[in-house]
Amino acid sequence: AGARETVGSTVVQKSRIQCYNCKEYGHIAREYQKPKRAKDAAYHREKMLLYAHNVIIESVDMNYDNEQIDQNDEDVDLAKERELL
Repeated sequence: AGARETVGSTVVQKSRIQCYNCKEYGHIAREYQKPKRAKDAAYHREKMLLYAHNVIIESVDMNYDNEQIDQNDEDVDLAKERELL
């Protein structure tokens, strides 16, 4: 039989456990022995470009929404003025 580990009151065969980090069997992420992959400058540059692109898109969408709200406010104000006249 494979190595066993007691987790709470249940016994788990470690050969059937899959690590979330490396997707290998026989250990869990907490017991992972290999060093994590170093993230290089290209990785960080790509992340920042994606982040900046998303921020620009969101700000453009927000401006469009504000323009619509302003236009609606002006229409309501004009309607109220007409009622008063």
